[in-house]
Amino acid sequence: MKELDKVYYINKNRLFILGAGFSAGAGIPLMDTLLKLTMDKFKSESEISERIDNYVRIYKNLKDDEDIDYSKIDFYELCDFLEFIELREYGAGERYKDYGSREKISLRYYLSKTISEKTPYEDIPDIYIKFAEQLHDKDIVLSFNWDLLLEASLIKVGKKYTYNFVEEGCINLAKLHGSINWRITKPYRDDGLNWTPLHPEYDRTKLEIYKSDMLHNNRYWRNNTSSIEPFLVLPGYGKAFDVRFNALHWYKIENIFNFTKDIYIIGLSLAKDDFFIKNLFLYTLQYLKDHSSLHDGVKELFIINPDDKINEIYSFISKYKNTNIIKDYFSISHIDEMRNRLELETIKNTKC
Repeated sequence: MKELDKVYYINKNRLFILGAGFSAGAGIPLMDTLLKLTMDKFKSESEISERIDNYVRIYKNLKDDEDIDYSKIDFYELCDFLEFIELREYGAGERYKDYGSREKISLRYYLSKTISEKTPYEDIPDIYIKFAEQLHDKDIVLSFNWDLLLEASLIKVGKKYTYNFVEEGCINLAKLHGSINWRITKPYRDDGLNWTPLHPEYDRTKLEIYKSDMLHNNRYWRNNTSSIEPFLVLPGYGKAFDVRFNALHWYKIENIFNFTKDIYIIGLSLAKDDFFIKNLFLYTLQYLKDHSSLHDGVKELFIINPDDKINEIYSFISKYKNTNIIKDYFSISHIDEMRNRLELETIKNTKC
């Protein structure tokens, strides 16, 4: 590739990093309400929820007959305790499956079912349609969300996406914390959900991730298909183990930052256990301050988040002069600005 072509190629590419705040405008619950909604559904459909109740009573030191208000339970603490319970079974091979205890697998299922039922597949808000419309096939999206809102939006506007970065002409989407339509290993029986390997070109991991594009439809969740065992990286320090199932998405991830210019972090507030994400940013965003010969100017970083503490949260990178913190809810005006910047880059590079 000639140097001028390389400059044009990279200047046009953008990186979008999405957190839970990105999907909140569609009514998908944030972490502080998701657990309560999930446990309500869990209790109404499965007796395994009683095991979760018992564990909460143990680590919260509650009486056997004392009611549990899951709106006041710290999701991170719960997942940490479940990680301990799983560790007790791990050494003797007593876990329900190689990739998790029965309690954690069931919790992931009901989290996913709750998220799916809250996702407006048939009536997607305009902001997500416009966001999908302005994406092009050289853009890269890193998502830490479990939901399928972006995928549904891309389908709605007739754009293809890929999870494996191999298929041509697709929006590249890496879901670093898993997805409600993924599972580890292929089901033993054909369940009609058309599970396909996430990375068919690789065989580097013992337990491969499979995806089903049919789980954009709540009909399959209502049927309680036993083969739906979503792969989600749960909160808490157990995520240090869970992310390894998705290692191919993390493999040399810094290269993504090398071949993009504008970077947008939308609705991502780093939690206390998000040490992998913070270290990813420390490792890669240090180059924001550099002027590379491959770019017409330095990289620009835009952090869009209404959190009052957002400056404090991102203090480790906000020192760079080309970091722009926008303390606001994600809106259509931000999408218009993204599109305008892309058009300016296109015009500028066409004249070169």
